[in-house]
Formats: sequence, C-alpha cells, structure tokens
Amino acid sequence: MRPGGLATAPEVEAALREAARRLSEAGWAVTEIADTPPIREASELQLQLWLGDGYAAVRAAAEREGDPAAIGLLESFRPRAEAMAPDAIARALTRRATLARDWALFLAENPVLLVPVSGELPFPDGLDRTGDAGIARAFEANLLQVGLAPIGVPALTVTTGLVGRTPVGVQLVAARYREDLCLAAGAAIEAGGVPEMPVDPA
Repeated sequence: MRPGGLATAPEVEAALREAARRLSEAGWAVTEIADTPPIREASELQLQLWLGDGYAAVRAAAEREGDPAAIGLLESFRPRAEAMAPDAIARALTRRATLARDWALFLAENPVLLVPVSGELPFPDGLDRTGDAGIARAFEANLLQVGLAPIGVPALTVTTGLVGRTPVGVQLVAARYREDLCLAAGAAIEAGGVPEMPVDPA
C-alpha cells in the first residue's frame, strides 16, 4: 500500500484493495506485505544516473529548443547535478546491481507485485511548470515509476475505474522477462470489473 513510505491517497488505496479483491476472486493468492525492497533508494539512483550523464549538454539542448517546461525541470535539479562527485555514476551502477539482485530474489518469492501507479490521482495539467514545489510533488508521488526503471523489471498499469471523472488504476510488477505474469494478472483485474467509458478529453 505504501512502498518506500509513499503517501498513498485514499482513492489509490481503494483501487489497490479493489484490484486485490478481483485477483483473489479469480483464484490468485493475495497477501499484503509491509514493504518492497528499497524503492526509494532505487529512485535516488535513477536521478543520479540521469543527472550525472551529460547534464550540461541536456540543459544546453533544452535552452536551444526554448522549451520552458524542460528548462524549468532541469533548473530545479541543477544544484544536485553540479554537486555530484566525479565517480557518482560508477558508484550508482554498482549499487544498482545490488538492488536489482534484491528485487530478483523478492520477485522469485512474490511473482507479481501490486502497487500504486502514483501516490496521487492524476495531477492537474501543468503541475511540473509551477516551480520546485510542483516538481518535487510529482517526483515524490511517482516514486515507483522512477524507482522501477533502474531495476529493469516489467510493469503494467491497469485501470480499475473512475473517481468522478478522474481515472484511477494500479501497477503490476513482475520479475525480469516475466511480462506474461503482468499481463495475466492485469487480465484478471480487468475481467473482474465493469469496463469504464472513455474519458471525454473536453
């Protein structure tokens, strides 16, 4: 429910419990666990790898393109990028290998992990252009999306319904090369509910 201490919104928690109920009714053995292997540290490693690999060149490209959202995002992380040690990437890659092993062992015992897509419902449009506070909020809520990337495991998002007119869903994670388990669990969740009408973009 709260991997890495994520502040999970009540609507997101309800979606997780609903998805767990559907899986259980479809014959899956569902167990609630206290936490995952280190997801917050994995998210931090992802940021180190991103910021430490050609930050200046990426920033220059954003400025040439004149993209205010990209420039604002990069500017928000500039102090961290400039403070990184010369060996930061090497150390991050070494630690990443250890975390990937921890996750592999965990997923060998727990073949499918059901977690939030985001700690919050979808953000208001333009949140990432509201300055440092908005960017920090988005990265914190999307802890799992950032943290799972360096681990190299497949993940699938499945809708469970709507909160008013806002879509909500869950994320399924499996071991490397086991996309089939994500798809099987996703199909069971989808089959256990009533399909939602498409959201009118207007």
